[in-house]
Amino acid sequence: MLTLSLEALRRTTPSIFTEESAARTSEKYQHISTAKIVTGLIAEGFLPTWATQCRTKIAEKKAYTKHMLRFRHINAKPTLSGLYPEIVLVNSHDGLSSYRLMAGVYRLICSNGLIAGKSFNEIRIRHQGDILGNVIEGTYSVVEDSKKMIESADDMSSIVLNTQEKRIFAEAAHTIRFENTPHKDIEAMRLLAPRRHVEVNKNDLFTLFNIAQENVIKGGVRGYSRDSQGRSKRISTRAITSIDQNTALNRALWTLAEKMKELKKA
Repeated sequence: MLTLSLEALRRTTPSIFTEESAARTSEKYQHISTAKIVTGLIAEGFLPTWATQCRTKIAEKKAYTKHMLRFRHINAKPTLSGLYPEIVLVNSHDGLSSYRLMAGVYRLICSNGLIAGKSFNEIRIRHQGDILGNVIEGTYSVVEDSKKMIESADDMSSIVLNTQEKRIFAEAAHTIRFENTPHKDIEAMRLLAPRRHVEVNKNDLFTLFNIAQENVIKGGVRGYSRDSQGRSKRISTRAITSIDQNTALNRALWTLAEKMKELKKA
């Protein structure tokens, strides 16, 4: 299992190690660096596998900006389909958000980090009281949810979509990602275009969901649009770099897949 050391985290996501809160925070706001949470989770056997922080052009905001980390327990084993249970932590030091803990799943075949949909609990912890203790306690609850995600993923893998159902799924995913954006003209079915040979001609719900999720989050989906004068032009979608948008899209797509599963099993 590839994990990130504290030194690597310090290079890629320095806001994790901020030791003070932004000036705007109130007197009730209790600061604790995410680094202490990371250290506490490592002591519990949860190792960081991925991390990122929001970009900002304002120098004084960089130390307090929002960051996201994924953790996997040292004893976690992949399922036969190559899935690992993970936990996802989001935090900032600007006083504008709580600690957030969400269930996640990592899929080996495409290096996809998935996040549970709205049918799973999201734990929010305010910057007050025993933050470290509450995060550690909440972690074990989230781990149970991530195991349930894997059970749900296995169910999805046994469900095959026909051509019409694939189009319905693609159009719903397209609406989630592109509604009211300049790329709304991209053909919905392009979101179900596989990026690797092993996924070609796969019609099970979980594979199709992963293909759509990867295309939505990693970008690079190509298509055509028309300018104000009606002329055709090539366009390509960008990768999602915003932590809030990444989380929202991931959760919405998982919820979509869950709803499709419910309809197929009804």
